[in-house]
Formats: sequence, C-alpha cells, structure tokens
Amino acid sequence: VGTLPELGLLERAVGYTGVALAAAVEVPGSAPTPCAEWTLADLLTHMHASLRTLDQAARVGGIAVMEPPRTPRSSLSVAEQVALVRRQACAVMSSWMGAEAPAIFRVGGSELQAGLLASAGALEVTIHGWDVARACGLAHPIPQALAEDLLSYAPLLVSDADRPQRFGPPLPTGSDSTPAEELLALVGRSA
Repeated sequence: VGTLPELGLLERAVGYTGVALAAAVEVPGSAPTPCAEWTLADLLTHMHASLRTLDQAARVGGIAVMEPPRTPRSSLSVAEQVALVRRQACAVMSSWMGAEAPAIFRVGGSELQAGLLASAGALEVTIHGWDVARACGLAHPIPQALAEDLLSYAPLLVSDADRPQRFGPPLPTGSDSTPAEELLALVGRSA
C-alpha cells in the first residue's frame, strides 16, 4: 500500500493542514469555524477522532463505520489538542506507508480499495485544515494542484447521501472559479 498515488495526496493534505495547525495554537478554543455548530476546539477534537479512525483502518484492515464517532468536548487547551492532531497525523502516515496496510479495507459491511479510503482521508484533512485556517483568520488557500487532485476523486467521495451529515449543501460557483473554490463549494463552504 505504501506506493499508492493517493498516499501522496494524503501526505500533501497533512502538509497543507500543518500550516493552519501552527497558527491555531494562538487562537482561543471558542473561536467560530466554518462548521456552524463547531468551535475551534470542537473541530480539533473531530480532526483527532477522524485521524485516529483512519490510522485504525490501516492497522486492522477496516473500520466499523466511515464517520468517526461523536466525541465529547475536550477539556484540553488548543495547544494540547493541536499536538494530539499532529501526532495522530504522523501516526496515520506511518501506518499507511507500512507494509502491513492492506490493499482492500472493510468499511461497515463493504469493501473499499485503499486508494479510495486514502483519498477520502485527504479530502477530510484538507477541508478541515482550511476550516482551521479560517477559524484562525489565516489566509491559507488550498493549493490549486491539491484541489484539482481532490476534485478528481470528489464524485466518488461526495454524494447527496452524505448531506447534511458529512457535508453541507453544495454552493454555486462561477465559470471563473478556481479549483479550490469549486472544491470548497462542493462541500458547502464559501471561499
């Protein structure tokens, strides 16, 4: 699995998000995010849970459900939460690059190719990295090449069945929209 092209996509998503996480340590956990019901602290808790689920998938060959479980509000500081998210992101990359990571995963009752699960992880990490940047007031647009690559997987990763639980309703885009703007609009966010 360590040679899948989607692992490069996941690695780029983690790198992009790392910049936003660095800015987050100076921001209060109560800061609002583009996810209407979540504060920055809530978002970081969710990111940690999502990354933990992705790590588990590589280590044991599957996950019970695609969506990570709802986690209680954390009592940790933002800096502590950021440290947890960073450590978990490193663990994800290590487990996915390892020889033990399977080529086919069990997700719920279905089989899913490793590349598709890795690209789903990359989408989640990228979008939430953008969310963190917005919560921090940081101008940190999604790199165009990363957005283009994620858009190529989007028809397989984002459907009407995912709304409104995982993604907001899609927003309209103009003919002059960038790939990053299109990606954000697809998941219900406005650049």
